[in-house]
Amino acid sequence: MTQDLPVDLDDLKLAWQRLDQRLEVQNKLAWEQLKDTKMAKARAGLRPLYWGQVAQTLVGVMVILLSVEVWTRHRQVSHLLIAGLITHLYGVLLIIFAGRTLWLISRIDYAAPVVTIQQYLAELRRFYVVGGMVIGLAWWYLWMPFMMVLFAWLGADLYRNAPSVIYSGLAIGTAGLLVTWLFHVWSRNPRRPGLARSVDDALTGSSLRRAQAVLDDVKQFERE
Repeated sequence: MTQDLPVDLDDLKLAWQRLDQRLEVQNKLAWEQLKDTKMAKARAGLRPLYWGQVAQTLVGVMVILLSVEVWTRHRQVSHLLIAGLITHLYGVLLIIFAGRTLWLISRIDYAAPVVTIQQYLAELRRFYVVGGMVIGLAWWYLWMPFMMVLFAWLGADLYRNAPSVIYSGLAIGTAGLLVTWLFHVWSRNPRRPGLARSVDDALTGSSLRRAQAVLDDVKQFERE
């Protein structure tokens, strides 16, 4: 015949509390490990963007050097002086936009709460999109002074020898900007949400999309 063993309820309660504490510690360690892995992946996702901005900085420096070489040698030729100063300014803008983007990337604290990291990433995305539009759309007109500077550096005056190229370029640039604006408005129609998302994805870039996707996964895991 089996004799019932006396059970100490206080000991049983203490044992359960210790078990709960161990499980809580294990869950916390597992979550921290998962978060560290995800944050490392998010950081790696932004690496192409980082090096892209470094390359943009180098391009800006080369554009400035080329522009200075031209406009300092052609101060008496007004159209070459203006073209050189315009491209010089563009080179400075390339460096400024790249520098701020690099700063926004470097200030992201991956040990911070996910919501805070998402805020940093959203600010980076907004600036990157605006900067990309400014730098990109400028080329509808910028290619003309840039070609003038390049030809002048090679020893030829494009405007003087082929003024029709510049005049037709102005018309093409204006038409291109107008078409770009119309397409942007058309893509934002509520009846075309898929197209709007595609345009946003194209402007955002794959690096930012990958980093945002990782943070969304971590946020979803937190909610669950």
